[in-house]
Amino acid sequence: MRTYRSSVLAVFVASLLSGCGVGMEPLMPTPVLYTETGLDPLGHIPENEQWTPRRVYYATVRERDKNLQRIGYTNKTSDQISVGLALISFGGPNFTWSDLDEASKTTDRQEVVDLSVAGLVEAGQFPRDATIEEAAQANEAGWFLEDINDAIADARDKDILIYVHGAKVNFYNACAFAAQLDHFMGRDMTSMAFGWPTRQDIIAYSLGNDVKRAYASAPALASMIELLAAETDARRIHVLCWSAGARVTTAALVNLRERYPEQSEDELRERFRIGTVYYAAGDIPTKEFVEALPTIHGISGRIIVTASDNDKALKGASLFMGGGGRIGQIGQDLSDDQIEMIESLERLEAVNLSYGSGDRGFDITGHRYWFNHPWASSDVLLSIRTDFTPEQRGLKQGTSPVLWYMPEDYVERLKESFKDADFVRWE
Repeated sequence: MRTYRSSVLAVFVASLLSGCGVGMEPLMPTPVLYTETGLDPLGHIPENEQWTPRRVYYATVRERDKNLQRIGYTNKTSDQISVGLALISFGGPNFTWSDLDEASKTTDRQEVVDLSVAGLVEAGQFPRDATIEEAAQANEAGWFLEDINDAIADARDKDILIYVHGAKVNFYNACAFAAQLDHFMGRDMTSMAFGWPTRQDIIAYSLGNDVKRAYASAPALASMIELLAAETDARRIHVLCWSAGARVTTAALVNLRERYPEQSEDELRERFRIGTVYYAAGDIPTKEFVEALPTIHGISGRIIVTASDNDKALKGASLFMGGGGRIGQIGQDLSDDQIEMIESLERLEAVNLSYGSGDRGFDITGHRYWFNHPWASSDVLLSIRTDFTPEQRGLKQGTSPVLWYMPEDYVERLKESFKDADFVRWE
């Protein structure tokens, strides 16, 4: 507790130096989970914890910006893993807890709620190729790991969520998204942003340069998962990846498995305690993902893949970058053997967000649907924050044992699931 309180104080001190010299990301639309079911995302927060900023931890292989007096990270690749704590502000200086509470429950906000970096504290760095023992024993990592354990001890939910961003974003974006996901999960768990050095230039990605950076960053993500599993008290470690983050995540999980070829899948699931791995609008070639799927399924508690039939970003990636269709697209060509293998995976769920659109009266499309559409974002939150089955999450089974979709009575099904649920625990 003492370490954690000290770190929060340090963040506030750092906020005086850091300013807000980055672009703003608005708070995502309120999920239908809250606007239609009567659940309150923040109603259970004790009065002494009702402050609008939210902390998130971070790990990044971006290079530290040496030209700044304050802490910042560039688009360059570092041979070090930097770890630390970010404080993300919700709304402007006059935005109160009451304002945030209301904005988090309604579809009709009176103002845009911008997220900004109030401060960063870097705990330190250690080499990418450091062993887990070396990383854990490094003075730079000691404060970081102690602080995470303090946060887990104080949290209502003892899990960790790691958010892995897509291409064309900066370090701020990764932290802001980790913070708002954490926020709408009731501010009940411990969240971390994993930052890899993509540039804010789609050309760098489409020509393949940032694709190489994505794969090169995967071992660092694998090491962070292993470090958290070995040195923290987290019950489970969840991973949510978006777009090109699917490449980083898939390669990282394969890398984890390959580090321990002598151990069984059961042993590694117990060792790493990986919970839900959620692929939101994944920009990884289907062929590549399907080849890796048995491996990542073997060490994960649950894998969820979402897809839409009108994701222009993935259509463009498939057309101009090659590699075939992406896992975030509908209608992939799979062989009978591949379909049989996929349908045999008991912890895999494929959520087709376009299926049933005729009955619903609307489709769920785009590349940002997983947080922009209130139905889709609700399933993201429930998949990470609960152990609910697809049926309990309001989904209906499709034409395959692993295929699920959102029926027209999705909201009513959600209401039924939460009729007698303990919201504070969500389980």
